[in-house]
Amino acid sequence: MSLCDLCKDIPWESLPEVPADLSCNLTGHKYIQPVMRWPKNERGHQHHQSLDALRNSASSCALCQIILSSAENVEKQLEELKPKWEAKEKIQYEWPTYDLFLVKRREGGDGCWVMSFVDGDGERSKRRKERGDEDAYIIAALGLCVRDGDPLEEVIEGRPVEGDARSQVAFRRCRKWLQDCNNHPTCIPAETLLPSRVIDVGESNSPKVHLWEPVPEGTVGQYVSLSYCWGSPLAFTTTRATMESRKAGIEIADMPATYQDIVRLTRELGLRYLWVDSLCICQDEYADWEKESAKMLSIYSNAYLTVAAARAKDISEGFLDSRTSRSFVELDYVRSDIRGKALAFNLPLREELVNSDYVTLPHEPLSQRAWGLQERVLSHRVMIYGSDQMFFECNEGFRGEDGLNLDFRHACAHKSLDGTELEKQRPWLKGLNINERPKRDTLSGWYELLWLYGLKKLTHASDKLPAISGIASIYAERIGEEYLAGLWRDQLIEGLVWQSLSFRRVSEYRAPSWSWASGDGIPATGQTVDYTDIAEILDAKVVLKGTNPFGEVTDGWIKLRAPCEQLHLILEDWDPEAKGQHKYQNNVGVRTKNGDPKGCSSRFDFAFTADDAPQEAKKIVKSLEGVDIYALFILKSRSWKADDTEDEGTYHALIVKRVDGTKNYQRLGFLVADKEMVGKEPEKEDRETFPTITLV
Repeated sequence: MSLCDLCKDIPWESLPEVPADLSCNLTGHKYIQPVMRWPKNERGHQHHQSLDALRNSASSCALCQIILSSAENVEKQLEELKPKWEAKEKIQYEWPTYDLFLVKRREGGDGCWVMSFVDGDGERSKRRKERGDEDAYIIAALGLCVRDGDPLEEVIEGRPVEGDARSQVAFRRCRKWLQDCNNHPTCIPAETLLPSRVIDVGESNSPKVHLWEPVPEGTVGQYVSLSYCWGSPLAFTTTRATMESRKAGIEIADMPATYQDIVRLTRELGLRYLWVDSLCICQDEYADWEKESAKMLSIYSNAYLTVAAARAKDISEGFLDSRTSRSFVELDYVRSDIRGKALAFNLPLREELVNSDYVTLPHEPLSQRAWGLQERVLSHRVMIYGSDQMFFECNEGFRGEDGLNLDFRHACAHKSLDGTELEKQRPWLKGLNINERPKRDTLSGWYELLWLYGLKKLTHASDKLPAISGIASIYAERIGEEYLAGLWRDQLIEGLVWQSLSFRRVSEYRAPSWSWASGDGIPATGQTVDYTDIAEILDAKVVLKGTNPFGEVTDGWIKLRAPCEQLHLILEDWDPEAKGQHKYQNNVGVRTKNGDPKGCSSRFDFAFTADDAPQEAKKIVKSLEGVDIYALFILKSRSWKADDTEDEGTYHALIVKRVDGTKNYQRLGFLVADKEMVGKEPEKEDRETFPTITLV
């Protein structure tokens, strides 16, 4: 199929850039990707000016055809949502006009975005006209790659994704990525200490591999570490009973598919040693498991390469499988006086707008797993086998087979930000008199990792602290502080006021109620504004289950002095199923004795945005019948208004109750309130009059 005149004449090398400082509306939908405040005089290179025109051209133009396939996905999703916004169940979006314009991809590789602008007559449209800008949609995003051997391979990095990940073409790409990284000064040392046990993969034609145990202390070498989803049940492990047979030899043909694949890849990369947790840790001895799992920092940090089997949901699937084929459109292309044939293909719209999703791979099975996050964060470089293609990341960035090339990587424990870099990314921090600024700069990375970690899944709930222990040990060394079940001793004031998002407590004990590790969900923590301590920490302690200071705990408490106000539930007119408002506003209201009778919404620790939130809220209220609950005020945050004057501040408190039969208290949730709701300014009171509370 040929190209229409408009597509033949696309000036790929001189397309306009995406304007800077656009606002994005993260809709949560796959195809509806709006951008706001697009300057009217910077629309881009004109293409077809209606959906009908695009459809007509697509009957004979291959490039219009792939643009149309993306545009129809946008149209279909808008049509599906229309009844929901008419019923006031979803936010309403304006409709694109499908007057199409082309601009260069904002970043990430060669290609373009196909934009359409919106046409409305409401208040938002009036404001846009006054400002002289427009709202737009990304209707399609096109990438460009070239085949191996094409003259353009010198200037265009992307290649068609290899359909068979076991092919020599695919293995050569892996080796080239590693070679390029090895040539860079930020690369890891050529040889590092081997773990205490490794798999010796032997020669390429050998039908067996061997567990090498014990590896003599101080032995150096290069090894691959595997990051993968175990699945359940995991039958192929090393136990005390199988240890000797694993050392004698393991038939590769008897291994699950993921293990067979990692053995083959290790051999193809010319490496001898491999570390796989289920084979290199004795799985039926807690002491061995705790000792070896505490070494995750050194194991993944010292690996020559970590391979992430991101696409496989369990060990039976493997990761060197075929990938879904893509549709390409061949076109004549010239760059730097080099002529050749480029291949255009559709890119995902959400990832193009939010390119961090390219890196985090949120929909891959491994991306859901808690251990997988730590393994990636601790690794210097990672070869990732995704559902659609291979990726490689190191400190120089993130790249894919199809030409994706980003200058940043996933959060990494070995690439921390100093204060200067943080101010570049967070200009609002500049000039604030933030408590313990250098330490807080370091801990900002920890808080961001907790956000990512919160929703990750665990096969064993008890692994909540162990699965992030390697990362915790790095931060403990950097800030020189004691770790207390997920919090830091000298940062307990701000650490205590983590906000539970999508949070569910677990039935079995694994951490004190004041620790985010007591449940699953996002612990939004770490203040980004200046604050004043209200509470005073008197003492704190945790009881470890084993010897790992960052591992499991069996008990823990914090003794503090803080103002405490009894809270009263506001049940009149409360409807946890009310529609048309933010979900947290459906939480039951609370008030203090002397504060504003209207009170404010409570924030008990439960998943208040989940489908079962109304039922859970009712259970909480029912459980509190006849129970006294209190607001324990921890700190007061401060921020600044648009005119640079300081506001009155916001109080951050824990909602607590007394533990039956004891004098101790446990956390039930948190509260954010103003002076009117509290009914006084507790930070101005005599601290000696504050009660002493023990949180457990």
